[in-house]
Amino acid sequence: MGLVSELAGSHPPQAAGLPRGRGRIPREDVASEQRVRIIRAAVAAIADVGYHESTIADIVRRARVSREAFYRNFSGKLECFEAAIEMGQSIVLPRIAAAADSVRDGGLETVLRAIVVEYLSISASEPEFSIAWAVELATAGKGTSALRDRYLDLLAELIREAHITHEAPATEASEPRPLEYYVALVGGCNELICRRIRAGSTDDLPDLEEPLVSFLAQGLRGVHARPPRGHCHVNRNV
Repeated sequence: MGLVSELAGSHPPQAAGLPRGRGRIPREDVASEQRVRIIRAAVAAIADVGYHESTIADIVRRARVSREAFYRNFSGKLECFEAAIEMGQSIVLPRIAAAADSVRDGGLETVLRAIVVEYLSISASEPEFSIAWAVELATAGKGTSALRDRYLDLLAELIREAHITHEAPATEASEPRPLEYYVALVGGCNELICRRIRAGSTDDLPDLEEPLVSFLAQGLRGVHARPPRGHCHVNRNV
């Protein structure tokens, strides 16, 4: 399981099953393959009918494993779903970081564009994972909101690192902003992306490249321009 294109899907009925008994594959490899199948099947089922409507019976049918195999790996559907999101994040985030690193000699906007293009490309090529993450995770159950927040925090860290690394150092006022500032920027981007996903328009996600890059660049440009302490300008003509 090393490709982002394999984050979700049902195991093809015509494909060979896993060996039973004293098989030709080491037991640990069989267990690992079963876990991957279950996770991919869970994402596919949840994206298809929704978290609350999906069932363990549907997941094991799609994965072509037994219920016993499911419960050897997970205590229930929620734990399986959380593992699926975490596995997806562990693949997606390094790819985005690698995209940013590939243009590390460019300016801030070049790096932001690389991050945005890679993220949108992954999201468009993985519609089922995108639906599971963007639509179903927030309402799946207790603790899933924290998992969602952690994902946004990690994306914000990538933007923060790009800003710190590629923005020319200035004065004392140019010290990095708190992470919350970058989370707010990522949250704005995420809302626009989620609207497309909820509308069933994952194929059109790459079209968001220009508005997202512009939004991030403008949000970070002039980030260090703070008004003097004690001074607050109020437009009284409003």
